[in-house]
Amino acid sequence: MAVRKFHLLTDRLIEARIEFETQGIFWDSRVHGLNVRVGKRRVTWTFYREHRLRGKRGYTCRRLGFFPAMTCADARKAAEKVATARPQPGRKDAMTFAAAMVEYDQHLHAQSKRRGKEPTWARIVQSFARKHLLPEFGNWTLAELSAAPAVVRDFHRDVTKDSGPIAANHCARILVACYKNAAKLDRSLPPELPTSAVQYNPEKPSTAGLPFADFPKWKAALDKIESPIRHSYFLTALLTGCRPGELARLRREDIMPKERAFVIRGGKSGDDIRIVLSVPIVRALRMALGAHDGAPVFPGCQWPLPTDKLPATGRALRRTYRTVAADLGVNEVLTRLLMGHSLAGINQRYITELVLQSGPGLRTAQAAISRRIVTLLGQP
Repeated sequence: MAVRKFHLLTDRLIEARIEFETQGIFWDSRVHGLNVRVGKRRVTWTFYREHRLRGKRGYTCRRLGFFPAMTCADARKAAEKVATARPQPGRKDAMTFAAAMVEYDQHLHAQSKRRGKEPTWARIVQSFARKHLLPEFGNWTLAELSAAPAVVRDFHRDVTKDSGPIAANHCARILVACYKNAAKLDRSLPPELPTSAVQYNPEKPSTAGLPFADFPKWKAALDKIESPIRHSYFLTALLTGCRPGELARLRREDIMPKERAFVIRGGKSGDDIRIVLSVPIVRALRMALGAHDGAPVFPGCQWPLPTDKLPATGRALRRTYRTVAADLGVNEVLTRLLMGHSLAGINQRYITELVLQSGPGLRTAQAAISRRIVTLLGQP
């Protein structure tokens, strides 16, 4: 190994080396690890120092700049900044984006399991990762991604052209979520997000979830559904305003006839959601309960959520329920409780039980909404 020769580097010393064509590497005696390489065409400032990270021997090697654009004083400041920073893992030890995606996928599945939900979002993330992200960035380290915002920006533009603006925005959001999840465990990752240069595409609100007004048309399409379970699922969704995924998880043991209510375990806010029953809701549920003996009330209606060629499904039924409630003049707090919304600072289960105990207002409102929907559907 060549012996290092240390010098008190100055701009004049480097200029003299260039003038006399004295090529080589010269180490600074003032800042440990700082050196300048005088070559035929350029003079390069570099910082090099060995270290140990998690018991493994490694080194930090960073190109700082070029002389004379970077003076000796500037090089010392840059070297001191690198020297005081936490050592970064080498490429062999650094986490790749593919490995980070595996951990993020496990995180999403664990989160869904804690909430008692289907891992719907995890499946969507897997689909986007396989199609777009992993082929492009699978072998990149997360630190490299953070240092290449222009590459990520160009990737976002390419996906926009090939798969549309919404898909490109989803890819960018997944990339950010994966990076942040990895940063919780690896404090050495740069704080700058890989998507810092991405300009997200404007997104227009979808019309698929808007309330509908043509109830006879929707009823005609509902009557064409042969499966009593699916027929019951859609009609119950409209009569209760439940979120489609939450209603699909309803189980027989969570229906309480004596209390005239059913409970959806682990709602969106994490609390159980108690839905009061009306006569039309009970009739709709009986269609599914009489069709099978299994624990789930609506088997086969989990992800992917069914549509059965209805003019409106899912969120559209929930928002139609809210529109009917507003037309009837139902109190906003009662409407939010009936739909399972969380109220700021108040436990949903507590306030629902409080309203049930204090008076018939919640049941009266539910009965009125059910009667109006049944009338709009043209049922007797």
